[in-house]
Amino acid sequence: MSTPPDAYWATNLYLDPRLRPKVDAPARDLPQRAARRFKKAREGIRALQHVTEQVVFLGTTWKWVWMYEVGGRKLGYLHPMESGVSGTFVLTEAEERELVLADGLPRSIKAAVKSGEIHNAVRWCWMEFPDLDAVSAFVDVIRLKHQFLARPE
Repeated sequence: MSTPPDAYWATNLYLDPRLRPKVDAPARDLPQRAARRFKKAREGIRALQHVTEQVVFLGTTWKWVWMYEVGGRKLGYLHPMESGVSGTFVLTEAEERELVLADGLPRSIKAAVKSGEIHNAVRWCWMEFPDLDAVSAFVDVIRLKHQFLARPE
């Protein structure tokens, strides 16, 4: 599935906008397998050079998310949910064209891009992490996005 069910966002682990979760809270609060997926995704993204991580409240739909940027430009988001973990990556039109040309793009990434919604000239691509392969695919696409942003314009 590449779009969340209607009630999905209500299952965020952290609902209260006044209570910012600690950056490592999902590793403790999620079920063991989901916690492992969160940790792997977080570590993979944070290993990229100059990436910043922030826990931010993004309104009544997404609630608390783990946001990753490089140079103030968005790479992606992690969503710790009652049912597990998911992620969102963002692509400009040019990045999307380039990504589609990448060899060996996993089916989960292709599905996320295909069903992603465009807002303000950016495609928002959501995907679940049912297993560690999905986490690896997500980290790989974040790595590609990171490479796109590292090139001189």
